Amino acid sequence: MKFIKNFRFGRFIWTLFVTYYFINFARNFFDDAAPDRAIIPTVLFFIVTIWLAFEYYFGSPFFQSGLVEMSPIWRGFFALFFYPYVGFCVADYVWFQWGQVRQLYPTLNLIGILVFAIGVLLRLYSLFLLLHLPDNKFVAKGIYKHCRQPRYLATMIQLIGIALALSSYWGLIFALGIGIPLILVEIHYEEKVLAEHFKTEYINYLKNVPRLFPKLKK
Repeated sequence: MKFIKNFRFGRFIWTLFVTYYFINFARNFFDDAAPDRAIIPTVLFFIVTIWLAFEYYFGSPFFQSGLVEMSPIWRGFFALFFYPYVGFCVADYVWFQWGQVRQLYPTLNLIGILVFAIGVLLRLYSLFLLLHLPDNKFVAKGIYKHCRQPRYLATMIQLIGIALALSSYWGLIFALGIGIPLILVEIHYEEKVLAEHFKTEYINYLKNVPRLFPKLKK
C-alpha cells in the first residue's frame, strides 16, 4: 500500500468539513438522546472523529495494518462486525441499557475513554511510521522493532475502550468473543502474504519479533 505523502488541499478541506460536521452531529445527537449523560459519548466520538480524519487524509486502510492489500472478504467480515458493534454499544448506552454497568459511572466510562485514546495514539504513531517506509522494501522502524502488528493491537485496544467508555458489558463480550478473533484471522492472512512477498527477510522477522505484545527486557 502506497501512502500519500504530499499535501492535498482539496482532500484537506474536505476532511476538515466532514470532521466539523460529525463532531457537531455527535454533540447534538447525544444532547437530545441522553441529555443527563451526554458528555461521555460526546467526548468519545470527538476522539473517534479526529482519529478517523487523520486516517482518511493519509489514505490509511482502516481494517488492516497498511502493509498489504487486504482481501475484500476479510475487510468485509470485520466491517460487518465493527459498525454494528459501535451501534449496539451506543444504543445500549442511550436506549436499551441491557448491559450497562451504571454503578461505576462515570469512573468506568472515563477509563474507557483513556483506553480508547491509547489505542488511537498507537494507531496514529504506527501510521506515521508506515508513511516513511520505502516502497517495495520491508523495514522495521520504531515500535515495529518490538511488535509486528501494532495497528491491529491498537484496534483491539480501541474495541475494548469503546465498550468500557459506553459501560456495556455486552459490548465487551462481543469485542473479546468476536472482534478480537476476527482481527487475529486478519493478522494471520496478512503475515502469510508478507512472508510470500518479502520471503526470508520477513520470515526472520516473524521468528524474532512478537506479533502483538513486545517482550519485556530482562
